[in-house]
Amino acid sequence: MNTARLGTTDVEVSRLSLGSWYTYSRLSFEAGVELVRTALDNGLTFFDVAYYRNSPHTELIFSRLIREAGAKRDDYQIAEKLWYFSYPEETLSDQANRMLRRIDEEFVDTLIIEHPRPGMSVEKLVDEITEIVADGRARSWGALNWIPEDLMRAHEHATANGVEGPALAQLKYSIVRRNVVEEQYRQVVEQTGMSIHASDTMEGGILAGVLNPERHIGIDVGDIREQIKNTVPKILEAAKSLDITPAQFSLAWCLTNPQVASLLFGATRPERLLENIEAVRIATKHGAEIRAAAEGLGIDAHALDAPYTHDRPLIGDYVA
Repeated sequence: MNTARLGTTDVEVSRLSLGSWYTYSRLSFEAGVELVRTALDNGLTFFDVAYYRNSPHTELIFSRLIREAGAKRDDYQIAEKLWYFSYPEETLSDQANRMLRRIDEEFVDTLIIEHPRPGMSVEKLVDEITEIVADGRARSWGALNWIPEDLMRAHEHATANGVEGPALAQLKYSIVRRNVVEEQYRQVVEQTGMSIHASDTMEGGILAGVLNPERHIGIDVGDIREQIKNTVPKILEAAKSLDITPAQFSLAWCLTNPQVASLLFGATRPERLLENIEAVRIATKHGAEIRAAAEGLGIDAHALDAPYTHDRPLIGDYVA
């Protein structure tokens, strides 16, 4: 498994990361331990964990799994998330403390903050999160679906104050949803040195050929999911022409982008985990062929839409 640094920090993570809000919570305990141990044994050491209101015990479950798997703290990296469920009555610092208790850790490797709501001060959010990094509760921080302009403001404010700017942006990125990352975010990533943490790379399994996933999957930004389903036969054909699986094709394509430090997926079976891990080698060895085979498969209607814009309701009465 190859590794990459998050932005300009010294935090090094595996090119693939395991998580999503249904990964750990829908497994038996024994199956979860086997999954985590298989990941670690094959170099996948970066785990995405968070509190989710529809899966509230995810952190507790993961904490137990990683310990039962026999891992030492130096063996793995954790990405956690902070939300605005009770903000600003509960500060980001207070929320981080509760998060660390739930996950039973002294620190996380990166702390990802959801995008600001209308009226929120980007600068104040940066001050709050960088305080958490400065006192050692997180080694770095990142941004979930922040618009490019806010990412740039965060970077500039952090730089002016001599503190850590965002090391990563977690964004939807895939063969079919490529233009937002490759066009709208490219400049800010280049200017700041931050990394992309790619998510929804297989569109909830649709790009692997599961056209109607039974589990809940990510929102359909841009309302293009039907167009995506119509593209799947071409993706299956392209993967077959390279003698790899559709999942490996989709993952390897994403990993050929040098701005992607790590790619998040949610496999729950060891055999699927190993299939996905093989995509790292495939991307390294056959990246140019994969890029060529995927030419023309993107759907450029994936625009800057919610949650990428500020059109969600304000939580609380927080203002600058």
